[in-house]
Amino acid sequence: MTTGRMLLIVNPTARHGETAPLVPAIERLLQSVGHDVVLTERAGHAAEIAASAQGYDTLVAVGGDGTVHEVLNGIMRRPEADRPTLGLIPTGSGNDTRRTLGIPTDITDATMALISGERRRFDVGVCNGMYFNNSFAAGLDARVTAKAVEYKSTTKRSGLWLYLTALFHVLFNELYPHRVRVSWDGADAEEAELLVIAVTIGPTYGGGFFITPDAVPDDGLFEVCVIDPLTLGAALVRLPFVIVGKHTRMKPVHMARRTRIVIESDDLMPAQIDGEVLLERRYEISILPSAVECIVPSR
Repeated sequence: MTTGRMLLIVNPTARHGETAPLVPAIERLLQSVGHDVVLTERAGHAAEIAASAQGYDTLVAVGGDGTVHEVLNGIMRRPEADRPTLGLIPTGSGNDTRRTLGIPTDITDATMALISGERRRFDVGVCNGMYFNNSFAAGLDARVTAKAVEYKSTTKRSGLWLYLTALFHVLFNELYPHRVRVSWDGADAEEAELLVIAVTIGPTYGGGFFITPDAVPDDGLFEVCVIDPLTLGAALVRLPFVIVGKHTRMKPVHMARRTRIVIESDDLMPAQIDGEVLLERRYEISILPSAVECIVPSR
């Protein structure tokens, strides 16, 4: 694969500050490729860098899902003809985007894939003007995400273990459904009471929960999982099946493939986009097929 100049956009605080010491090793692996490195300094900085960086063929997010989310949003703000390729070196806590793109967990292998890999186009989601590369979820999952953000700082946990810690807190203390109106693919809105609605491009969220195990990230469709209200006991019984993606045929679970979803609530409803927490009364979600080019390992 012919590779132009790269800009590595590094979140030095990713995975509790473990990313910054990896940068010299990553640079040595990329010594045969023209590249520059810039460290982010605050929330939103990666998006600003990606939106304004000139002279680069590829922008590489070095960090977790939040870093990738910001870099993607910076790329998507640019005119379509001026959008660089997106690369990823996963050094974060959850790394669900790594799973969606098929990037290796090993940092050396992920870095070398930037040189030896191939370019493929993937779908991008957009919700209320914000782009996402992996997942949107509203309801209980968003409360779990918010709690995970808190626990990430206080417990120093990461990945699936971090999400499970937050999930158990929410299940035992904040288990309640939401009454909403949902429109599917432009149809009339339907009244619904639900515990979770997840709209995904990739198969996992929360550091490895296979919430939509059959999701295909380049088919032009969202994979949607809706879970009806559950008691605490019913939720705990089903939890192991959700982790490994064996829940899709259960009675309280409804799976579908969609391109546009509108969710409305009379009350403020929590949601998350690639792990970023939102609080709105209306969410309008649509898919942009093949909207971003990424570097992935060669098939």
